[in-house]
Formats: sequence, structure tokens, C-alpha cells
Amino acid sequence: MELTYKWIAIANRYTQMYLNRQLEPYGLNASQYVFLLHICRRPGITQDKLPDLIHINKSNVTRALAQLESADLVRRESKPDDKRTAHIYPTEKATALYPVIMEIVETWDAILTGRLTPEEKGQLRLLLQKAARTSFDFVSKDF
Repeated sequence: MELTYKWIAIANRYTQMYLNRQLEPYGLNASQYVFLLHICRRPGITQDKLPDLIHINKSNVTRALAQLESADLVRRESKPDDKRTAHIYPTEKATALYPVIMEIVETWDAILTGRLTPEEKGQLRLLLQKAARTSFDFVSKDF
């Protein structure tokens, strides 16, 4: 019996390879760009909201933000009334990179789904969303 997950994992591996190759000239990798997308779309977002948006744990968010901060792509700011909450803002460098990153991910999306009809693309998206929700429900409940 062939597992469905095998093909999800293969597609993900090729996605990571493509993104790493395309983002390298900008000092980014496949695990960092998604942070910039969220931060550029929501300047001032709090650090504690990112794990839920990106679906990774808090320690990985902290590590990624430190890398992006040292690359002068984001800056953290604490508000005077609440020093515990860090707000994250894109730098000018990150804001300039946003359209470049969007072009890279949109190009990959077109490549990845290029052999599908519009109906198949919609079905694939719905099925993957359903699989993601199911896996989230399972993992968050049992771990």
C-alpha cells in the first residue's frame, strides 16, 4: 500500500529545495521567509501571535526572529506599558524584499500546480487544508 504522506513529503522536500535556492541571494531560507510575509502584512504583530500563524513552536519563532533581526530584516519593540510583549516590525530592507519573496512563492505555486486544471487546484487546496486541520487536531490533542 502506498502512503499519501509519501507524496506530501516529496512535494514539501522539493518546495524547500526550490525556496532555499531562490531565497539564498537575499540571505533567506525556506524556514525564514514566511515570518517576513506575516510581519510585512501585519507590522507590529506581537511575537506571541506568530506560532499560531506559522504553525511552529515558540522557541523556533524566537530563534528565527533573532536571525532575521541580526540580518536587519526585522526589529523588535516593547511597549512602555508592557515590556513582556514584543512587537515585530519589518525594516525597510524587509519591506523591499516582500514583493520579491511573493514573486518567488507565487512562481513556485504555479510550477507546483501547473499540470492541474483550475478545478483540480481547488480540490487539492481543499483536501490539503482538511488534512492539515486533521493533523493539527490530532497532534494538539495527543501531544
